[in-house]
Amino acid sequence: MNIAGLYNTQHGELTIAQHGENITATYQDNGVCSGKLTDNKVEGIWKNKKDQGIFEWTFDTQGNFIGKYKSGLEKGPMRGKWNGKIIDSSINKEESEKKIKDRVEIILSGRIAKYFFGRVKESFQSELQDVLSIADESIENEQDFLKLLLNTTLEDKEAERENFTNLIPMSDLEDKCPNFYALYSEILEYDLDHFGLYESLFDTAEYWPGGSGSISFFEDDCNIQVIVNDNELINNQSFGDFAQSVKGYHMEDSPENDDENKIFDTLKAFIERNSGDFGLPDDVGIGINKQGVMFCETWFSPQSFEEISSRESSVTIMHDDIIEYSYYLEVEKFDFAKVLFLAHANYADFRGNSLTTIANYMFYDNEIILPDENWQRDKGIELEYESRDINIDFFLNG
Repeated sequence: MNIAGLYNTQHGELTIAQHGENITATYQDNGVCSGKLTDNKVEGIWKNKKDQGIFEWTFDTQGNFIGKYKSGLEKGPMRGKWNGKIIDSSINKEESEKKIKDRVEIILSGRIAKYFFGRVKESFQSELQDVLSIADESIENEQDFLKLLLNTTLEDKEAERENFTNLIPMSDLEDKCPNFYALYSEILEYDLDHFGLYESLFDTAEYWPGGSGSISFFEDDCNIQVIVNDNELINNQSFGDFAQSVKGYHMEDSPENDDENKIFDTLKAFIERNSGDFGLPDDVGIGINKQGVMFCETWFSPQSFEEISSRESSVTIMHDDIIEYSYYLEVEKFDFAKVLFLAHANYADFRGNSLTTIANYMFYDNEIILPDENWQRDKGIELEYESRDINIDFFLNG
């Protein structure tokens, strides 16, 4: 039975697209339905920005339907009415599909490192040496002090705050280091977490498409999941296995066929669109997996990091997180070949471990996609101050 078309319902106009037995539909500004057609009945899930639930539509021979729905995904009586009258049955499958956007979620999860990069603000730089002059002798350098301060915002903060006041005389701190004294008072008064501390203590990149001065490392041991219209296309596969190349191409090589011409044009458009923010080179090489996803590893230096790339007063904080990153898309006819994962070329020397970084950022159709982060727990937070090789300058430039 073909039910694709435009319908008038008590919930506004409803546009149904049919993909075999699978049904997707839109209504109002943000309502989306997905379900399965069996004989003349559709059962599925509806969602909008505020709520979600289940529905059931039964179609007659004229193409109209009577239906019902309820809030919540658990089974139960559906007391809401949802009836539809066909307005335009001339909308065929191809035309109706154009009006329906695929709902895509790409999830990267597991143990994922994130590095925060910044510089100690000028107002605090001059006080670092003064802090050492009043601190307990166990605080040997600026890095020791910054770690001590950072710990007062982490999991064992109560014990760490007591430790801080034992090692740093508060009266001397107020007298000789008023900025640090005010910051520590703010930590106590507002119970600042570490992100609040970063904002108060460090200068970071003013603008960065990937987030506030931080870069995440998606390595081969994390998992990837791809869900399109509630259908799981990739089920928690190892990111390393997913990224295995079946072919490759470098822009410095002249395209030899239509396939390479298409790839060349795609990469050229990618560079032109993102070079301003990312400082991409004029030509790049990629690997392509069996789904057509592109993986690009190259040297590039985002413009927004230039102002904090000096190694003087630089701070790098590594978060070793158990976390889930969810990338949400609404696109017409999702295409794996429009997905591109971009990785910094210097990840191996910078990370210094046996894992391979598959990506730092994800793009779709040349646009960067920013994820939602579902943090679960951390495996540790480490701070480095004025390190020779654990800083943004070394990471970007070697």
